[in-house]
Amino acid sequence: MTTLNCSASTLRFADLRTRVSAAAGAGFAGIGLRASDYLEAGIPDREIRELLDRHGVRVLEMEHNWDWALGEDPVEKTIFGFADQIGIRHLNVPMFAEHPLSGLVDPFGALCDRAAEHGVLVGFEFMPYSRIRTIGEVREVVAAADRPNGGITLDLWHWFRSGARPGDLAGLPASAITTVQLCDVLAEPEPDLTEEGRHRRQLPGHGTGDLMTALNSLRDNGMTAPVSVELFSDELDAQPPAEAARLAFDAGVKTLERAGFTAPDWTTTREQAR
Repeated sequence: MTTLNCSASTLRFADLRTRVSAAAGAGFAGIGLRASDYLEAGIPDREIRELLDRHGVRVLEMEHNWDWALGEDPVEKTIFGFADQIGIRHLNVPMFAEHPLSGLVDPFGALCDRAAEHGVLVGFEFMPYSRIRTIGEVREVVAAADRPNGGITLDLWHWFRSGARPGDLAGLPASAITTVQLCDVLAEPEPDLTEEGRHRRQLPGHGTGDLMTALNSLRDNGMTAPVSVELFSDELDAQPPAEAARLAFDAGVKTLERAGFTAPDWTTTREQAR
């Protein structure tokens, strides 16, 4: 059984109160946030805790998109302050700055160490349009850093567009997967992958990616990490938040159940997420 989360990007234009209400109403156990979502909400921490408790969800993940190889910065301090006051499970961290691969090992380990002080996991995310483009590259950095709270954020859009294959998981411990981000892809990649990835992802099961092979491989590998439905989608953005959350949840549940990730009642995974 796994936990189903609503990514920060799925309801990326919804304010915090709307996001929590829409995600909970659809059935999600948790939500994701960007640091800016928290800062721009202007809501005291106590009220955020009450909001989450009232709707029975928690913040599972936050996004960390700047150059963490340079060390801690004010936004990171904000994230860890949020973790201390409200709680998060993990960070998702890509890398866009042009550091050599070997030069990311120590900084990633240092980031994991800082996160561990706040009880937070760190998932390094490979992206075909970032510095770390493949699962092989991200495995190399994570393995070399060798931190108990450091792992891989496996986004299935990036999985398909980077040309990853199930064999790429060979020898990878299930515990090395911090989280899986679930979505689908268009039949053909667009010339600008950044543009496609940030605007035209498809609901799970509504595109042409071989989701079953990828998910079955993760299941067979023993993966039990939370799954986030992550849709950067202009089409979904046009829907009211409650409807967008419902569409994302229903597509996510149907896809995971087809792949053998079952739960008696997906809404009961809210308790697992606590």
